[in-house]
Amino acid sequence: QLNMQDPNVTIENVMQDTTDFTLFARSNILFSELVRENQNNQLSFNWKFYPEELHGTIAFPSIKDGLIAVFKWFQMENTDKFNSPDTAKDDLAGIINYRADKLKTHFGYAVPPYPEDLLNMLGYMSMDMQQPEKSKMFFELGIKYYPASANAYDSMADYYETSTDYVAALKYVSKAFEISGNDNYKDKMERLKQHIHKK
Repeated sequence: QLNMQDPNVTIENVMQDTTDFTLFARSNILFSELVRENQNNQLSFNWKFYPEELHGTIAFPSIKDGLIAVFKWFQMENTDKFNSPDTAKDDLAGIINYRADKLKTHFGYAVPPYPEDLLNMLGYMSMDMQQPEKSKMFFELGIKYYPASANAYDSMADYYETSTDYVAALKYVSKAFEISGNDNYKDKMERLKQHIHKK
């Protein structure tokens, strides 16, 4: 309620009320109008009235909406395109580059456009859908944006092993082993060497 003493005070008539009970609400409305009148202030600003909430219940919906508003720019674009096998590889690359540029502009320095595990998952998903060019692109991006990740190199090794290019697979899993020293990569290296010797 805008006025705990008078339920007839609404968002439409609160500015005509002069009691101390609506001072806070009127001050917020005046501030929101001031911000809107000065569009060149570069202030990220949203204002919303919650008619169904009370002082004790307003925190949850307002914090949620506030976080969504503040980080709206960070939302991923065109997520449906990544899930569609019909999306061309070049279209996906354009979406990824757009996001990388957007984040760089916002932060003032380059950051990975997507988390490593998402790029990795998209690579394997593309392999499962028999779309090797997309798979390779996602794994290459994993290495580009996460060059210290053994898993990124191991995923590329899986791509090449699936393509029966055991020499390339060995190169990438060797890099994964070099980074991590993980014995699983060492075992994989031995297995790949056996495939190479059989050829």
